[in-house]
Amino acid sequence: MPELPEVEVLRCHLEPLLVGKRISDFQVLKPRVVRPESPQQLKNGVAGCSIKGVGRKGKFLWLDLAKARSRKTFRLTIHLGMTGRLFVQDSGDPLPGHTAAVLGLGRKRLVFRDPRSFGRVTLETDSLDQLGVDALSDEFLVERLRDALASTGQAVKVRLMDQRHIAGLGNIYVCEVLHLARVSPFEAASKLPLGKVKALHQAIRNTLQKQVELGLKLKLDFAGEGKSDGLFYFGSASTQTPQSRERFRVYGREGEVCPTCGSKIVRVEQSKRGTFFCPQCQQRE
Repeated sequence: MPELPEVEVLRCHLEPLLVGKRISDFQVLKPRVVRPESPQQLKNGVAGCSIKGVGRKGKFLWLDLAKARSRKTFRLTIHLGMTGRLFVQDSGDPLPGHTAAVLGLGRKRLVFRDPRSFGRVTLETDSLDQLGVDALSDEFLVERLRDALASTGQAVKVRLMDQRHIAGLGNIYVCEVLHLARVSPFEAASKLPLGKVKALHQAIRNTLQKQVELGLKLKLDFAGEGKSDGLFYFGSASTQTPQSRERFRVYGREGEVCPTCGSKIVRVEQSKRGTFFCPQCQQRE
């Protein structure tokens, strides 16, 4: 699943391509991705609207839309699910396989391609309203992280992945930030001392920002049909092709050497997800 950095890179890519465009048509090829509205309701809601902005919170992306001669905006919210991709193509080009929905934009169109159909397109804002603080926002302070961790008996890794408390972190980047902060993924969240909370906060900000900056420097594979490292947009047909071992300290590197201490990286199942960590660097308190 694309996490905060991938969605933020996508937002930055799409914004100059979409802002100012008028939606001429809306097609749904996979009705499952439109919910709770019907495809026709969604089409009626967005047809003729102008795109005023492209926003993001956590792993959610949205288009700020306005009806003709109206200053009031509303949101078309998109979640990419496990395999969703958004990209702009010429309206005369053939649609790729697994296309779920298409926004017509005159000579261009915005394609939502989703092989597994776990993504979502909606005019409702309930999902956004339920999100916690965005992990790259100015509101994500040490105190917010401390409060989110203190109010639970869950392991710290499980808590960090709960979007109701901190929005944007998924399995990949939680593994990364815990290693950088030298925090055990199995440590009780509420028992982390303040020093560890501060280190974790800094690791979250640094890791996410670094990945966004990397993505913005590369020619990326938004359509998912070129060369990539298998983790969404990173690495395309450009001369720069970062692989997971170059992007990540521990994620996807089971059995390899920890970049900090030289021990072997371990993978275990935790809450039905693969957790990658270094037993030496990330010992429980």
